[in-house]
Amino acid sequence: MIKDIILELTFVQSVTDEGKSILKSRRFNQVKLQISDAESKAFAQLISNLTGEMYIVINKIEKKEI
Repeated sequence: MIKDIILELTFVQSVTDEGKSILKSRRFNQVKLQISDAESKAFAQLISNLTGEMYIVINKIEKKEI
């Protein structure tokens, strides 16, 4: 039984002098349990519009009770 859905949105915060990317992520808890992949992408786009961050990875994490 799925107990919780978490959306994790990852973006590049900065790039070091050596060219390495520093990644940061935002997590959104208690997302609708039946959220589709398309709705997840639309949500990420909405947050991107609000924050100005360009998300490179969207993870949908399902917490289950076993």
